[in-house]
Amino acid sequence: MISAAILLTAASVPPSVDGPLQPLSFLVGHCWRGEFKGSGNVDTHCFTPVYGGKHIRDLHEVSGGKEVYRGETVFSWNGETKKVEFVYFNSLGGVSKGGMKPGPDEMVFDDESYVGQDGKKITFSTVWRRVGENSYETITKGANSASGERIVRYTRVD
Repeated sequence: MISAAILLTAASVPPSVDGPLQPLSFLVGHCWRGEFKGSGNVDTHCFTPVYGGKHIRDLHEVSGGKEVYRGETVFSWNGETKKVEFVYFNSLGGVSKGGMKPGPDEMVFDDESYVGQDGKKITFSTVWRRVGENSYETITKGANSASGERIVRYTRVD
């Protein structure tokens, strides 16, 4: 389960978000939980604004396995490319980079490039769709789920 300190931090920070990051604003100041079907693993994400909303931080933990897996994403606006970009790093030593294109009802995270500590590279894409006021779902396509069957619904937990 995600630490109490992370939950308190997300809930206590006013959800101020800079203009280009507005598509992510409904997530900010809240924690969201989803379960990976069939695995028993639970993924919890907590989103907070950074530097007055110029960036957004997403801290997450996956529990239910032998060890807790943790990661952190920082979303930022790149004025040169004119898109939201992100960097993700995790407790296994891996790092991802990618971009996000907002749509009317979804956010498309295009061709995320993950490099593990062993140097192995994986490329995948994810779509986040808002489902009402208190949930969103992610659909991931990549090497492990090329047909898009990995769908996780996240529900607000704070």
